[in-house]
Amino acid sequence: MRNAKVRFVVASLQRARGRFGLEVRQRGQVTRMADLEQGGCCRLLFPRIAGAGVEAATVNISGGIAAGDRIEGWLICRQGSDLLLTSQAAERVYRARPHDAPATMTLTCQIEPDARLEWLPHGTIFFDGSSFNRRMQVDMAGSAEFLFLESRIFGRKGSGEVLSGLNIIDRLSIKRDGKLVLEEALRLESQSVAKLLAQAAVSGGQCSVATIVLVSPNAVSLLEKLRVHLQAPEYAGFAVSAWNGMVVVRGLAESGWLLEKALRGVLALLRQNRPMPSTWRS
Repeated sequence: MRNAKVRFVVASLQRARGRFGLEVRQRGQVTRMADLEQGGCCRLLFPRIAGAGVEAATVNISGGIAAGDRIEGWLICRQGSDLLLTSQAAERVYRARPHDAPATMTLTCQIEPDARLEWLPHGTIFFDGSSFNRRMQVDMAGSAEFLFLESRIFGRKGSGEVLSGLNIIDRLSIKRDGKLVLEEALRLESQSVAKLLAQAAVSGGQCSVATIVLVSPNAVSLLEKLRVHLQAPEYAGFAVSAWNGMVVVRGLAESGWLLEKALRGVLALLRQNRPMPSTWRS
């Protein structure tokens, strides 16, 4: 028995697959749903709202994202339509085993002339050891508007979690009239994340970060108003810039709750005081 070899087989765990899609069209003075797809772990809910647009909230019924999960989505805003996408709650990306493939999420968006798409989900919480690849591609007309928000919370500070390793690749690509105007990429592959985030040139120890992008014919005209707004003490970790028909706001905060509170004020200005998404109003 001394020469016997013992083989260890790593269990293959069940993983989630999800897909969602939504097309909206302008009918008279209001926007209406024209096509809907949902399957696997993905659902779309449609809160009743005042106004002419459509609001939808994404729901992941699997309860979070684990390594190996795959989610795909598509959005189409036809000419003159108005669509707001939010999420039911913050998304959680759980710890991965060392040999697991990363979870993947891909989303494609088409925005036709004079249409408006707002992508305003709650934050994504990355647990220690999580592995996640996400890609969002937007193809929009020159007269269309696109408002994008992504907030990331690194670790569960309230639970005393200390981040050690993360494997995250997160990309946003925006084309306007077929021309690439923004390629935003985050690549965080580290086994000493806490030390990395503590560096002043990274986040100065703040564990919650956000990026807001507004691409619109009127985007640059909002720059000075935003700079005045961000002078308030609660925006000490925020900065804004504008170029090429875009406004980009970046912010840091100590916690996800403080970050979201600050984001509400910025979004109110960018959205010209439109009502906040239904799931943000509590």
